[in-house]
Formats: sequence, structure tokens, C-alpha cells
Amino acid sequence: MKSEWKVTSQMIGDAKMYAAYRLRDKDKPDHSGNREYAGQYVEDREVLAAAVKALNEMEVQE
Repeated sequence: MKSEWKVTSQMIGDAKMYAAYRLRDKDKPDHSGNREYAGQYVEDREVLAAAVKALNEMEVQE
């Protein structure tokens, strides 16, 4: 079972970048092989947090 969408961060060059991800199997450890990403890395965490909220709300409606 998949987890809810979350925000992750990564330093890319000199900028801290953010991406939306969820675990493919929430009962397994969090590692790159168990992650699914939505979209691309962005610089604005607040914009991404709003997108993650929307993704989670869409999951509830389905």
C-alpha cells in the first residue's frame, strides 16, 4: 500500500530544491527504490507543499 505524498529536499548546486514523493510500499523502509515522485524539483517549498496537499486530497476522493 502506498503512503501519502510528502516533501523531500535535496541540495542541487547551491540551491535547496524540493520534490513531492511517496513510498510505493509504506510497510517497507524509505529508500530510493521504494519512492515514487510527482513532477520535478522546485525551489519554492511553499508552492510544493500546496501541491502535495492537493495530491493527497485527490487520493482521498478516488
